[in-house]
Amino acid sequence: MKRWTLPLLIALGSLCFGLFFAAVFVNSTELDCVRQSDGTYSCHKRTLFFDRWQISERDFDGVQDIVMVDDGCDDGCSYRAEFVTASGRYIPLSTVYTDRGIVDRQVTEIGSQLDRGAQSIRYKANPPWWVLYLIGGLTLMAMVMGGLFTRPASTK
Repeated sequence: MKRWTLPLLIALGSLCFGLFFAAVFVNSTELDCVRQSDGTYSCHKRTLFFDRWQISERDFDGVQDIVMVDDGCDDGCSYRAEFVTASGRYIPLSTVYTDRGIVDRQVTEIGSQLDRGAQSIRYKANPPWWVLYLIGGLTLMAMVMGGLFTRPASTK
């Protein structure tokens, strides 16, 4: 095995690891809901990678409310907003759990429009760009450190 193979594999692995986390966490969500005759809402949700490329979309009906749900941690570690439908289903606004403040703002903003019976609701959750900087920095550091610590020992 050549001297550069292991550092190259570590660099490629670190890059793939960083790209995976960017794909999971650096997304924006666009939500459009329209009030139906029965008082519930029909919604269309799009998830965009880097706020540009659509990676998923979903339509759901019967939305009556939005609530804050925790991840089951005893002390309420992480939260996400979930829509409650007339049939009792819970549909997450985002698959990612995050801190309480962000979710509280989402629930308050969307919930107030649901409560007053707005004809249409538009909401956009921008991607957390600070996460991209964190992932990029950690990936770069892993690539450099992998190269430094896999150098063969000098023989004198």
